[in-house]
Formats: sequence, C-alpha cells, structure tokens
Amino acid sequence: MVATRILIAELDSLAQATRFADRGARAATVELTGMLRLGMLVSGDILITDAMLLDGAYFLSLGPEGLLRELGAAYAHYPLTITGTYATLREGLRARRDDSSFLWSVPEIRSASGVPANIEAAWEEWLRAVEAGLISYEQQSGAGSSLRLGGMPIEHRDDADLAAAIAAAELSETRSRSVAFARIDGLGLSEEDSAPVRAWWNTAYLRMIAENVRADWVSFETDVRRPIVVREQDVELPISADFVDWARRSTPATISLAWDASRSQRLRLRERPTWGRMRDLAFVATQAGSVRTRRAVLTGSTAKVLIAIVVIVLALPQWDIGALDNPWTWVAFAGALLTTVPFDSLLALRSLLTRAPRARFVLYGRSSDG
Repeated sequence: MVATRILIAELDSLAQATRFADRGARAATVELTGMLRLGMLVSGDILITDAMLLDGAYFLSLGPEGLLRELGAAYAHYPLTITGTYATLREGLRARRDDSSFLWSVPEIRSASGVPANIEAAWEEWLRAVEAGLISYEQQSGAGSSLRLGGMPIEHRDDADLAAAIAAAELSETRSRSVAFARIDGLGLSEEDSAPVRAWWNTAYLRMIAENVRADWVSFETDVRRPIVVREQDVELPISADFVDWARRSTPATISLAWDASRSQRLRLRERPTWGRMRDLAFVATQAGSVRTRRAVLTGSTAKVLIAIVVIVLALPQWDIGALDNPWTWVAFAGALLTTVPFDSLLALRSLLTRAPRARFVLYGRSSDG
C-alpha cells in the first residue's frame, strides 16, 4: 500500500510546547506551518495523533479555520487526518481529562487548577469540525508495528551500565509515553543525560505510529548522529533545503497554487520515490507562483532582441562565421546561447540540489530502483 499522508515528528505535543516556549508563539507558528505545508506537498495529507491535537500548542492556538487558512486549503479537502486509540476524538479527550497520570504538554492545562476557558473553546472547535465530518478521524487498531529502538543514543553508546539499566527498564515493551518517560526518569540520570534517551525513545515511538497507520514520516530537525531504524520496504529520501525555506516563507495563496500545480509530480513520487523525482516536485512547487515583473520582462526582451540583431549582422557573409579560428564565430555562439538558454530556471534547479542537513523523510512501504 502506498501512503498518501505524512506524520511530522515536530508536531509531537512535547515538541510543540518546547518550540513555543523557546521560540515564542509567532516564530513557532511560522516554523511549524512551513513543515505542514511541505508535508502536504510531498505526501498529500497531514496525519496527527489525537494527543498532538488536544495537547498541542500549535493546533490549539490556530483552531481548524486558522490552520486551513495557513495551508491555503479549503474545507472541501481538509488536508488533515486525526488518529487515536479511542473510538472518537471526544472519547480520547474525556479519557485524558479523567487520567490523573496523563502528562499534559500545554502549560496552561498543566499548571492551572482547572482548564482555562480558551482551551475549552479550542477543544470544542476541533471536536465540532471532526463530528461534522469536515476532518477525518481514524481509530488505531490494537495490533501493528513493533517499537524498534535501534542503537543507543551516541552520548551513551559506550556506557555498559546505562545500556543494562535501559534494558531492565523494558522501554521497548511500553507503548505509553508517560510510562516510558517515568522509567527513563527512574534511571537516575541528569536532565542533560536523560534528554537524548527520551528523544531516542520518542523518535521510535512516532515512527511506530506512522507505520501502524501506513503513513510517511518526516523530521526536519533530527539529530543525524542517531540513525533511525527503517524497514526494508521503506525508502528514505533527502529534502531540498531551498524547498523547506520556501514552504516557510510563502503565502497561503502560493501554497494553494503549488499544491494544484504539483499534483502529477506528487503522484510520480509515490509511484517510484527517487531523489530526482523529489527535486521535480520541489521545482514545480517553488516555481508555480513565480511571476516576472513588467520591468524584468521589458529588460530581458530588449536584451534578447539586441543580441539577436548582433547575431544576424554577424551572420552576413563578410564576417566568415563558421571558422573556429574566427573570434566572431564564438561571439555569435555566445549570443545564441544567451538568447535561448533559460538560465534562471537552471539556477533554480541547481539550488534544489542542496539537501536540508537535518531532514529525514521516510516513505512508507515503497521500493526504489534509482
């Protein structure tokens, strides 16, 4: 089965809370919106868990209409699917509110004696959108992929005692983040040492969720020193750094245009995922909203006409164009080159070769032959 949706690691509820605290609400919103836009362009729809939504600072601050506006989409095709272990999203919210051991990520919920009115209102907006059928909700099945932790975090790879302690904690056996983090806290590590262990477990946890719901998986800020475990049938591809930057700074209207323009490239990428096809999609998307100014058109056209006139004059018999030892032959050749080669497009293609150094994009259940 080929996936048409993607799970983004940075939308993890804890990651959202950390980003909002460190970067501020405005910068965090811009950064996460760029990630959602790119995920939508390469895979189709965005997949999030109910925890990412109900306990996510980003989603609670924007609401369903605000997110739709930022993505340049419409309710006719809301590019979001929510998945959870409960039959409905409302049941999932009720269960978390009744669970005193659940660790909320949003500070307003965690620190208040009661849930603030603005959070209650945000929850209700999302619940209404789902219950009205505007946004899809899928219940996760009980069986699925295993939690593949892979090698130890690089900071602790040679620590035999810690490796034994982690093995004893049975982190690979739990599917609850609250339980896993409590066991990691019980290892007696400092915060600096326990952070990479939590990140190590959480990455495997999110990968497991993506596999269980047959979704692609992407992280834009992964630690490249910690290799993730990729199944044999999955394919990992790089992402162009310029593509990532473009998605962040574009307007919603540009994203909407790029979504429509890149439809065939998106289908081709799903059929056979290669670095070349990824760049094809990135090129079409980033160029979809490009409009030349009146001055640029006039300047470029005038220059080409003048060069063409020079080439025509040089083509007269007395110039003996054609002899390689005649310098005017090379002048004519250069003129023809300047008037016919789309240098701006070639430069755009060249810029897409630079890979985002911390991006990891894993396509679900595909095979690649080049």
